[in-house]
Parts: sequence; C-alpha cells; structure tokens
Amino acid sequence: MLGSQRQWPGSRNLTTLWADNTLTKLALIIPTFNRKNSLLDVLESLEKQDIKDVTLSIVVVVDGSTDGTREAVASLFPHVNIIQGDGNWWWTKSVNEGCKWALKNSADAVLLLNDDIRPDNRYFEHMLKAAEKEPHAIIGSLNITDEKEQRIYFSGVKKVRWWLGKPQRCHPFLAPANEKLTGLHKTVVLPGRGLWIPARVFEKTGFFDQEALPQYKADYDFVLRAAKHNIPAFISWDAVIYTHTEKTGRGATFTEQSFSRFTRSLFHGRSRTNLIQNFIYYWRHFPRILLPIFPFTSLIILFRQFYLFFKDRKYSSR
Repeated sequence: MLGSQRQWPGSRNLTTLWADNTLTKLALIIPTFNRKNSLLDVLESLEKQDIKDVTLSIVVVVDGSTDGTREAVASLFPHVNIIQGDGNWWWTKSVNEGCKWALKNSADAVLLLNDDIRPDNRYFEHMLKAAEKEPHAIIGSLNITDEKEQRIYFSGVKKVRWWLGKPQRCHPFLAPANEKLTGLHKTVVLPGRGLWIPARVFEKTGFFDQEALPQYKADYDFVLRAAKHNIPAFISWDAVIYTHTEKTGRGATFTEQSFSRFTRSLFHGRSRTNLIQNFIYYWRHFPRILLPIFPFTSLIILFRQFYLFFKDRKYSSR
C-alpha cells in the first residue's frame, strides 16, 4: 500500500455540518485491472476538479494487473493510496478492500468510481450538494456515454418488474440526452460507477457480497439490501459521469462481438451476462409470493439476453 492522505487542490479542510453528520473526510475508491492508460486519464481528470470543504483520499485497488498499473500510479500520482490484489479479487472484493481501508482511516463517506470514466468538470460540486441534501442516502451519478454523443447510459430505475426480470428505467437505455436533466430523484438500484455511500451505511448493510456476486450485480444487490434497512437511494442528474461504453465489461449485449464469444460470456465469471450471478441476484430479491414462477422468469431473462444480442449491438468490443 503506497501513498497517503493529502489536501487536494482546492480543498480547505473545513468542517461542514450536515444535519447530524460532519463530513470532513471522503475516500474515493477505484478498482482496476489492466487498464493503465485509462486509469491514468481518470486520475488526471480528478486533479482538475475543484473539491472544497473536505479532505479527499484516493484509493486505487490494483487486482493483479500485469500492465504496469501499480508502478505508473506510484510514479505519477504518489499521493494516491494503492492496494494490491492477487488477481482473484475481481470487482467486488476490490471494492470491499477499498471500503475497509476508508473506514479504517475514518472516512465519513466513500465514492466508488470506475477506471473507464471521466467525471464532468463540476462533478464533485454537484455530488457534494446532493450529499448535503440527503446526508443519510446512497447517491448515484448520471451516466452519459460521452461528451460528443450524449446518450443516457444510466439515469435511475423507477421500479423492477421482478416477474419479467426487467428494470423500468427512468430513461430508455442509450436514449439521447437532449433534455436538461437536473435534480435528485429516487431510484431502486444504482451501479457502482459513481456511487456515494455514507460510512454509516456499512454498519447496517455490511459490505458488498464478494462470495455470491464477485463481479456483477453486487452494486444493485447492495442498494436493495440497504433499502431493507430504510436507507434511501437517489440519483443526481447534475452529477454527470462520462463512460467509455466500448470498454464496458465482457458479454455486454450492446457491443459488437461474435455469437460464440457472447455465448461463452454467459458462463464467464467476469461477464456482466453471467447467468449464475444474474440468477442469484434475482432469486435473492424476487418477491416471495412470486417464487413459484421464478423458473419462468429465469427463462425470460435467458431469452432476453439472446434477443438483445441480436437487436442492440452497436459499439465495437475491446
């Protein structure tokens, strides 16, 4: 583990009293695996953010990367804390280890980011305002594909139609972001790409489920488990993150890939379409009264994956 906590450019280390919370320390956690150049771009973009009133620590969790990620971060960003994984942590354990570091170092909140994104220039300003307004809530970010194309990758989920295995999104996936999106809005689930979590939440929910959901759906599962403890979830449409869609996880149905690669992804542990992890997630949160029809729902989920593969391919795969 390298680096240390420091005063970030623009911060004044002031105590800001939010309701009965005092937020002075924020830990930003970025898990990464063999995306050195993309990660360095993210860290460089963070240096340009105007972050006031808090002391920020950045934690990069390098899970067995072989592309020189650890060495490059240590050399170019010596203030960044590095946690080294063994290559088998995957996303969920990597995030958990980062959160444990944050709590051990008295962080008041953690903010999860991906290594394939770029925050809008006013991202932290808007996220801090959202957290001030809802200090006890989990808060997500508006995900846009990129500054040029401006399509909505994620803007929140109104509800989940469990029997169909389908979330009802606030906006259709990849819909043009041609309207002014602003304000805080309730959501049922949130992805880990720009996820704000007050430290107190972990006391009730525990950490992300790294055993059953090692790569995907652990973020959605975490937010749903938090809701059972009366912890609300919101998404800030002002806190914008641009995501590189072409670098998304293996198996994404909207990327161009061969049929054989796609079918293999259904059984690959690091794939977002992994059937086992998807079924575990739905089984865990499926309404108990509807359990008899879960096998039917499972078939719907499976057939939808194939349908979307043929229908929505758009972006070139990595």
